[in-house]
Amino acid sequence: MLVLIAILFLCALPLLSYLLHPLSTQKPLIFLAAIFLYGGLFLNHISSKPLLGQWSYAQQADSITQIIKENRQVPDSMLGNFLSQMDDSEDSFLLGVEIFYKSLDMKSFASAESILGALNSTFQSQNFKVPIYNLLADLRDLQYPLIAEANLSLEIEGPVSCKINKLTVIANIPNGPDVNIAVKNFLLPDLSKVLFVDKSDALVRGFDLPSAFLYQEIIQIEVLGFCEKTTFYAVKTLDLGYSTNNKDKIFIYANEWLKKEQ
Repeated sequence: MLVLIAILFLCALPLLSYLLHPLSTQKPLIFLAAIFLYGGLFLNHISSKPLLGQWSYAQQADSITQIIKENRQVPDSMLGNFLSQMDDSEDSFLLGVEIFYKSLDMKSFASAESILGALNSTFQSQNFKVPIYNLLADLRDLQYPLIAEANLSLEIEGPVSCKINKLTVIANIPNGPDVNIAVKNFLLPDLSKVLFVDKSDALVRGFDLPSAFLYQEIIQIEVLGFCEKTTFYAVKTLDLGYSTNNKDKIFIYANEWLKKEQ
């Protein structure tokens, strides 16, 4: 507010000089015009829906839309300035999400990636992490539809002298975020058949097997076999950089099971 007053004061100096000059003509007209001009600027500044602000907002929106149509990266500064006009961080984030999905509708993936990157760097609170992973999943599934169908198959022999009542498969990225990329339980599993784990088994949508395949991560798979009185486990490591067609398979043989201490 003080900056605005200072600017208006400096701009008013020539007008004051003109009005105070004894030989000046049209003083009433100039004085009235100044009243309307400065009064309008002041009302625009304190208004909840300023006219000039709305015009500036519309201009920025048109600029961003044009960039998306051309499938170019939206500059972080432009998007940040546009989102900052909202009242709070949640409204700003939702506006960013709206722009993101607009780029997806236009299949402007370069624009969508830049918008997602800006949202991820701007909204650091844990409240926004899961929604951002959801946006990542929507972008990935549309941009790479084959990777969206990535899966891991398992061929398993049960431990000797043990009938497995429940089988749990847990996949994670070693040294990565402390969230499993897949967890799936098989009740009374038929081990004569191939078992599958895919993106539907993720705890957080977007932080899942397809993303691991996309970035060719090294993943760890732990399999727990629950028998009537004993629990067994087996651990495998896979380098997805060597996978083909966004699929991979692990084998667990009867002699690879270890007894889990109770």
